[in-house]
Amino acid sequence: MASTDGPEAEFHDPRRQGLVQALKDALPTDTISPTAWACVWLSDIDDLANLVAQAQALPPAFISFFESVESSARVVPTWTQRKRPASAASTPQRPTTPLQPPPSQQPIPAGDSRGQKRNNSGQCVVTRSKAQQNLCHQRDQRKCILTKSGEPNEVAHIYPFSMRYEDNTIKRQELSFWDTLRMFWSKERVDAWYNAIFPLGTELCQNLLCLAPHAHAYWERAYFALKPIRISDDKKRLDVQFFWLPSNPHVRGVDILQVPSLPDLDQGPNLARLFNHETGAKISSRCEISLETDDPVSRPLPDFRILEMQWFLHRVTAMSGAAEPQDDCHDDDDSDDNIAEALQNRWDMYTEDDWDIDIAEGPATYLEEHFPVQLLGIQRSGHMITLRGGGGSGEEEEHKES
Repeated sequence: MASTDGPEAEFHDPRRQGLVQALKDALPTDTISPTAWACVWLSDIDDLANLVAQAQALPPAFISFFESVESSARVVPTWTQRKRPASAASTPQRPTTPLQPPPSQQPIPAGDSRGQKRNNSGQCVVTRSKAQQNLCHQRDQRKCILTKSGEPNEVAHIYPFSMRYEDNTIKRQELSFWDTLRMFWSKERVDAWYNAIFPLGTELCQNLLCLAPHAHAYWERAYFALKPIRISDDKKRLDVQFFWLPSNPHVRGVDILQVPSLPDLDQGPNLARLFNHETGAKISSRCEISLETDDPVSRPLPDFRILEMQWFLHRVTAMSGAAEPQDDCHDDDDSDDNIAEALQNRWDMYTEDDWDIDIAEGPATYLEEHFPVQLLGIQRSGHMITLRGGGGSGEEEEHKES
């Protein structure tokens, strides 16, 4: 029986099905990249209608755009910070550089607890905050929020620490992470996600969860997702629904009309299972879990907006076949830029601090460089690209604690 309120809720909307058919009719191909396919099936319906109208007007440009979602914009690789082998890539990868801190002239407040400091160039950089980790441990009573098991536990980010500088202040040669999200989800929704993170950043209690080590590993591989349901008026209780996500193989292209499958499961990929250690019950899809705090000011619950963002992007990750980790470096791809990115990812995993490197600004946006005709419904202001119209988060992140 089709799920109408879980991971598959969007797939069975008759209007969406009609728009996806219209999109296929508009494009000169039956298949698109798996990440673009996943975003289409999970997008906000009004934004999907805008995409269809643009594709009908400029079908070749939209083929390039959908390819860029997989290669240049890197929605899923950016969110998960995992790289696929070169042989599995659907399009040639554009050289990329590590995310770097934007210039900042703002002084760091005395006693700041968000893990900020200055590098050798005077830029404000972000390090992992032990103070906020401790607040997360206190809020969650030093127990895994899922299994209720005690220490040892780890603190996991919802919006990844490795994406701490993805704040749209850096000019780049391709669509940014946030620009790409605004192509599929409403400006109001994406702005809410963005404003939940910036300018405060990743190192806040409301962006952290306490998880058992194996649950943390499953989280960063998008083996499961948490759907935020409700938060109490006093902000002391947050209810979420747990869903296992299947593991799909990564393929070069997916038929646009292929309806995704995210069934209710009682285990994750590779026989992954979780149990409530207090009751012995297996944690299956649709289990409701309550998160609580005794002090919503000092130890706030996870932010509802950031959890909603995770709910969408974990499903995109699972649907597109990008959930499994891959090697950072490959013998057949030894460009300096890709080596630098791999080293940056590894550095983020093993040290509290960041490289002291200066920012390099790109000369133009991806759409300026590759789309000679402006796509209908797209407006450009400065280096930001948005859609006209429209309606109304597991990284390899956190160190294992010693």
